Amino acid sequence: MPRWVIEMSLQASLVLSHGELVTCAVINAVYVLYLSRFLVPVVFQLIRTYGIQAFVESTWIRLHIPDVLRVFWLTRLAAQAVALVYFVTIEENDSRFVWFLPDSAEFWEILKDLLVTGCDSTLTISGMSAVIAIVMHNVGLLLQRFLDAEDTEEKRIGTVSAVLFFILAVQTGLTGLDQKKRLVRLGRNMGLLTTAIFHFIHNMVHPRLMTLSAQHTIDMRRHYPPLTVSAFIFFVPFYLIYLLWSNSNFSTWLLAVTVFTVELLVKVLATWFQYALLMIDARREQYWEKLDDYLYYIKSTANSIEFVFGIFLFLNGSYVFFFESGGTIRAVMMCMHAYFNIWVQGKEGWKTFMMRRTAVKKINALPEATAADLTRLNDVCAICYQELSSARITPCKHYFHAMCLRKWLYVQDHCPMCHRKLYQTDEPQSSSEEDGNPDVLDFEMGDDD
Repeated sequence: MPRWVIEMSLQASLVLSHGELVTCAVINAVYVLYLSRFLVPVVFQLIRTYGIQAFVESTWIRLHIPDVLRVFWLTRLAAQAVALVYFVTIEENDSRFVWFLPDSAEFWEILKDLLVTGCDSTLTISGMSAVIAIVMHNVGLLLQRFLDAEDTEEKRIGTVSAVLFFILAVQTGLTGLDQKKRLVRLGRNMGLLTTAIFHFIHNMVHPRLMTLSAQHTIDMRRHYPPLTVSAFIFFVPFYLIYLLWSNSNFSTWLLAVTVFTVELLVKVLATWFQYALLMIDARREQYWEKLDDYLYYIKSTANSIEFVFGIFLFLNGSYVFFFESGGTIRAVMMCMHAYFNIWVQGKEGWKTFMMRRTAVKKINALPEATAADLTRLNDVCAICYQELSSARITPCKHYFHAMCLRKWLYVQDHCPMCHRKLYQTDEPQSSSEEDGNPDVLDFEMGDDD
């Protein structure tokens, strides 16, 4: 066959190949545009109905992205483990293969190599985060069963742990470090993550203890599991901090972990004090009017310490940002910490303080019932249904415990019984309201029907 015929045939095949590629690309583009006409409105409708967070989470789960990342990371880890743990050596005498396991020192070195290579890229960090998520999710399920709790946060502990690990890895530039520094940074990130998990576990245990003590549950066997978990998250972090300060040099990371751990210890102690007070109240025969004050003092003290620690952590992070390692991710995380853990928490704490102060002023403006008044009334508090050993009298002649009425005044300024307004506000009065005392309305003081 002539050479020119072969060349023409090759050129024709190339033209046909390019034409097929262009045709396929055009067909796929038309197909994508055709689907987008229907998919885009559906996606926007789902976002408007359920929110973008719910849409992203459902899509993430429906595509099985966490499962894919876990399979990828575990498969890669298994392949590297086989190559590192079981290695082959050839004996000089008979030239045959010999397989053996390493000793403890070699095993530790292999484990460190696996951890270092398991977070050497963004993809491997994502896979490691997915593995942490499933591990912590199962830990949450075990805690739920151990605590005998029906509604806990065990479903979120896996997601929170994975997101926090990924953010710490990106924030500290874990993938860009050499192997030795990466191993040290990974250990520090895991220390911060462990402390955060202990905080999350406390958020699961605290409502359980408060519920058991408030229900006046007599069976103490139901109290042992949450008390055991709370003791674990108190003594174990305390011992870990002791080991860190004994074997590590002073650094901003050690300072941050210590403050984060001390904050956890304060929260656990506050939980124990509240639990003890509620258990004492459960065994009292008379109404404990000062209980709410004592609980408020404990919670406000713990919240104040947490607020101060939040400011300290922000200052510590600012020092790291300006003098050690900056970055956009760290700046964003510092701004989020400043807003949620300092500004929002401080604002809510001040709001609670002002509400309580205002309620105390309102209660003190009401007359206190005498022993003769309580004997003549011979009734219970309409809010808590406990015996009236002491009471405050509203302008509409209703009797309540001062503490119960204070809690009620946190919500509204109307009488719990007749719904008459008890106090003046800064709003203009309607024609139906009577003129009188600027603080307390001058209702008729006659007896109720």
